[in-house]
Amino acid sequence: MVLFPLLVVVYLHESPERVGLAQMSSQLPMLLLILWGGLLGDRVDQRRLLIFLQLGMMVPPLIMAALIASGRVVYEFLIAWAVIGGCFGAFAQPARDALLNRVAGAEIQRVVTLSVGVQFGIQVVGFALGATADRVGPPVLLVAMAGFMMLASLATSRIPELAPVSRPPRRHPLHEIGEGLALAWRSPVIRPSIVQTFAVGIFFAGTYMVILPLMVRDLYAGSATGIAAVFAANMLGTCTTIMWLIRRGGLARPGRALLATGLVSCVILSVLHFELSEWLFYVVVYGWGLCGGVSMTMSRAIVQESAPETHRARLMSVYSLGMMGGMPLGSLLLGWCVGQFGVRDAVLVPVVGMAGVVLLLLTTSRLWWVERASGPLDEEPADMPASRADGQPREA
Repeated sequence: MVLFPLLVVVYLHESPERVGLAQMSSQLPMLLLILWGGLLGDRVDQRRLLIFLQLGMMVPPLIMAALIASGRVVYEFLIAWAVIGGCFGAFAQPARDALLNRVAGAEIQRVVTLSVGVQFGIQVVGFALGATADRVGPPVLLVAMAGFMMLASLATSRIPELAPVSRPPRRHPLHEIGEGLALAWRSPVIRPSIVQTFAVGIFFAGTYMVILPLMVRDLYAGSATGIAAVFAANMLGTCTTIMWLIRRGGLARPGRALLATGLVSCVILSVLHFELSEWLFYVVVYGWGLCGGVSMTMSRAIVQESAPETHRARLMSVYSLGMMGGMPLGSLLLGWCVGQFGVRDAVLVPVVGMAGVVLLLLTTSRLWWVERASGPLDEEPADMPASRADGQPREA
């Protein structure tokens, strides 16, 4: 997350449009392959699949390290690296999410929160390593990246083998993928969560991956250290919220928290439109990360709690598709907006777009009434206003 934008933004000094295109290329494989990854995750042993994929993910950074060390790094090679990495991720993520449920048992919200907290906490360490790229050089860090993927594979192999899940007979892959999409669409709980996640992918992830690195470069003359610092500030905010959630034991109303923090995020992000000192810029990014800790954990927990075990990897792949499907569009859109309006004015685009989506879900969906561990896929929360025969909610 540091090396790729560093190589595109600083080493090659590409235009905002090309930065957006590069970030889109890293996300596009997820958009095209994530549903197939969910299908594979439901069909095969998730533990063995992850071990194999993590070993495979060692190869691309080693190749890139050799290319950079020989002075042959060009924009097209970076695009190829991003695409190959995205292909691996498209198959690894649904299997990992489904395996998490089997390890967590009934305490899924707590374990999801803990898992996301560990992930983002360790990413802060990764940003600290990425900040050393100017001194030690990208090839050294790329070799270290391959070593970490080997450690991930060894860690996954330590998970005990779990009893196989009873699954219905296999049918045509497209039919099984369609089942997952249909289940997600029919659920009054999962559908709005995925819509909200899709909007986050377009407006917030695009801001994170395109606008923030360009702000560091264009407004504060930053390089690897600045890019790593802005990502770390956001992640530290996320980790702060997650530690609070862990100590609190989760939230009883995850849907309500999801919508509220979406609006607060828009307010905080709008502050970046103004001229800020460098330290205040990082403080605002940290505050934005505080909201992200609620959004990332609660949306994922809602879907994982509601998904039946036989379709969990497929439903989690649909959830991931919501996020990853929005990210390429957001990267391309916001890269274009920065080129047209400038980096400060461009930040208002995700603010307005995300606020509109949250208000739409607040007024048209059942997300506000979702309770923790709400039960089967189509069960309505206990205190939600009942529906009349015409489908409209009665007064509470």
